[in-house]
Amino acid sequence: MLIALLVVLCGFCPQAINRPDLQVVKAAEGQMDVFLDKIEPGQEAIYGFTNEDDKDLCDIGKPYRVLELKKEFFDSKQLAENTDYISIKNEWRAPVMIKGQYRALLTVSGYPGNYSVSSLGDPGLARELQQKATGVNESDEYYILRIYPLLAEFFVHEGDNSFINAQFIPLESAVKAIPALSVSKKTAYTLTEVEQMVKEALTKNTKETTPAPKKTAPKKTTPKKNVVVQ
Repeated sequence: MLIALLVVLCGFCPQAINRPDLQVVKAAEGQMDVFLDKIEPGQEAIYGFTNEDDKDLCDIGKPYRVLELKKEFFDSKQLAENTDYISIKNEWRAPVMIKGQYRALLTVSGYPGNYSVSSLGDPGLARELQQKATGVNESDEYYILRIYPLLAEFFVHEGDNSFINAQFIPLESAVKAIPALSVSKKTAYTLTEVEQMVKEALTKNTKETTPAPKKTAPKKTTPKKNVVVQ
């Protein structure tokens, strides 16, 4: 019985240790102080902190992996069925927290065994992500879908390794950039719904930015002189 239990534990431990988000957290924890020490006195608010915050209490929350839409999505005039347009990037936003409250986000990128932190910031996005993630199952995977041409973002969470059943929750940037979201009463959308709304918004922007053809003045014609035959 003991041997069987050890086999089970050994089967699960490596998988848990090798999960990318845990390695991302470890990398963020190891490099967090380097970026916190760069905050000059009086600049705390720029990075989401207050003068009273004790930065020694900072820790790292569950990271959000970055998603994008593939080039094929933007190049195609119509969406093709059964086509995967999601690109999963090797980039994360790791929340820096004090007493459970997000203050800012560390940008982490790389591959297993070689993760690095490049920046600290986005306090507004950090607060919004924490608000949207409240009540979400913590065992779900967390993502940020970024639509760069529209400067729009969605918080995404999924629990079965399939974006088909994932929940896409628009952030403020998405509501401002995608007309369909401003009139909808829904709080979460499917991937298919998001792709369709993004396509419509891109089409609308293209029409609005395409200059109207210039009107050319009609050519002046010289009236023919009447020829008088005598």
